[in-house]
Amino acid sequence: INSGTTNITGVKRVGELLRPEFKSLGFTTRWVEEPPDMHRAPTLIAERKGSQGKRLLLIAHLDTVYQGGKNIATYTQHQNTVKGPGAADDKGGVVVLVYALKALQAMHALDNTSITVVLTGDEEDSGKPTTISRKPLIETAKQSDVALDFEPSITLETASTGRRGISSWIIETTGNESHSATIFQKDVGDGAIFELARILQTMRTKLEGEKNLSFNPGILLAGNKVIYLRQDAKGNVFGKDNVVAKTGTVAGDLRFLSDEQRGRAEKKLSAIVKDSLPGTHSTIQFNDGIPAMTPTAANRALLAQYSTVSVDLGYGKVKEFDPGQRGAGDISHVAALVPANLAGLGPIGFGTHSVLEGVELNSFPIQTARAALLIYRLTR
Repeated sequence: INSGTTNITGVKRVGELLRPEFKSLGFTTRWVEEPPDMHRAPTLIAERKGSQGKRLLLIAHLDTVYQGGKNIATYTQHQNTVKGPGAADDKGGVVVLVYALKALQAMHALDNTSITVVLTGDEEDSGKPTTISRKPLIETAKQSDVALDFEPSITLETASTGRRGISSWIIETTGNESHSATIFQKDVGDGAIFELARILQTMRTKLEGEKNLSFNPGILLAGNKVIYLRQDAKGNVFGKDNVVAKTGTVAGDLRFLSDEQRGRAEKKLSAIVKDSLPGTHSTIQFNDGIPAMTPTAANRALLAQYSTVSVDLGYGKVKEFDPGQRGAGDISHVAALVPANLAGLGPIGFGTHSVLEGVELNSFPIQTARAALLIYRLTR
């Protein structure tokens, strides 16, 4: 099913396919709509109430990065692999989640448990502000003891106790438009393009190498006139090779593992931007994205329990995946609200967020069994 984030009909179709599955497991289901002007699909919530053991929050998402089309492969299987938009991220994770619950229901092990499943419809490009689009997830998290995230796993030997957060930034520079022969003269200065180059190179030299921190300029426009359409991630520019550039815009992201690390990085970036070249002026604006899921002692204790489950099933120990290598996700919005969190419980994926996305079929039974037994023990 084509369920790219902006294909609201397709996303809801995936959810409607799942609703009877949850109902057959004793869950009540409901859609929570987002405001129409956000142009995003709703969140599907499935829940059952009980008083036994931990209150669990199970997280996955219905949307995919790619919507399909003539250059995007649909579902194709070759031996042990399946390819297609969302095969790993996160339709494979949804399958693991559902079938773990099916296994428990077959053993009557869901009776009197408190489990809420939250399947967002816009994880890949969330509606803004996230205080609204993630409200159903946040409200559920406040009533939960443990959050389990079914995004794809990187390896069968690892799971994630932390995920880096992400924010965006946009830098705008201005210079004095003039004949190119006058550049660097006192009344002209260095121009907007050299100012952009100075900022980006200084960012690289002063911030590069800090553990768990990355920053990336994703789009750059500069010349005599710039129109940047941020919402559409595109723009137009006019300039001439014999004119000193008047304006420049560069936008990118910042990834971090804690609020403290983010704060330090933003302070450094602001100082770099402020130190402008002659005849230029620059500004930087930061925008919230997804907070960091910082590794905690409780998260690592939950990982240890998950590893014990894996050993008891005969699959070996599970180690902590390097959080600096893991991107942001929905669980990050609630990690600070839930006492213990664990991510990456879905199947083994590859090529995620690309046209080569796929999943390894032999990882499904392993990840499903691990999830089922972990849920069983947490709810006893």
